[in-house]
Amino acid sequence: MVFEFDILEAESLVAIRVEGVGNFQKGLESILRLANDDRFKPEFNVLVDLCRLHYSPSLAELHDFASVLISLKEKCSGKAALIVSNFFHFGLGKLLSHLLSLGGINVQVFRTASDAVHWFRT
Repeated sequence: MVFEFDILEAESLVAIRVEGVGNFQKGLESILRLANDDRFKPEFNVLVDLCRLHYSPSLAELHDFASVLISLKEKCSGKAALIVSNFFHFGLGKLLSHLLSLGGINVQVFRTASDAVHWFRT
């Protein structure tokens, strides 16, 4: 699994790209590494491109992933957008979005990056 990120300080944006065969533990480790990067600021928006990810998490994994993200809430108060390429991942993204909203985290799912960036600006 590839997990790459760029921290664009001038745009207050973190752009993440995840691709290949997914790995739950590696995904969590990558998120924690990003959250602890000194350049990452709480108010930054996060754009996650999952279009080339080949992974179907279980409901338990989605719940656990949401719990970890909620535990990092103080480190990330900006918006987060998930970009997905298929209906199945769109549904999983909506479920994750709902779980995160219960913890006060604002996440939306999109089919294109331009729609997500527009949402960030509104």
